[in-house]
Amino acid sequence: MPLREASGSALTAERILRDKLIFEKIISRLPKRVRGFCRKHEDKLTYIFFGGLTTLVSILTQYAADYLGANTLAATTVSWVCAVTFAFFVNKIFVFKNASDDLHDFFRQAGVFYCARLTTYFSELGFMILTVDILLLNMHVMKITAQVFILIGNYLLSKYVIFKKKE
Repeated sequence: MPLREASGSALTAERILRDKLIFEKIISRLPKRVRGFCRKHEDKLTYIFFGGLTTLVSILTQYAADYLGANTLAATTVSWVCAVTFAFFVNKIFVFKNASDDLHDFFRQAGVFYCARLTTYFSELGFMILTVDILLLNMHVMKITAQVFILIGNYLLSKYVIFKKKE
């Protein structure tokens, strides 16, 4: 059973058109030079927008788990799972507009997405240990620096590996 949308590929085309119209309505209010930039980099801009929402999900779930009495490891783990799950769906639907052919394809994408995010998570962890604990650099500056590289890495993995357009 295809997972394209509830009613198949026609609804997928309809959804893409609707999303495009909403995007056009928003950018039509911007100066002409900015509109061209936005159209050219739509996928990157939506990725950054939804990345901000993912960060918000991460922070809110971290605080909620902490408020409910979870220790730091548990709160961070809950936060990571919620943020990555949210990111998977918004990237799949809104950023890369990717439809799954069937349940197997959907779960394959989800598995690759989680593995890729684990890879960048451990890369960030290694970067933070090296720069903060070993080199004694400023944690806040290094966290921001790490986030820039993680954002780029996650985008590239999502675009070219996980949600790659089928030929």
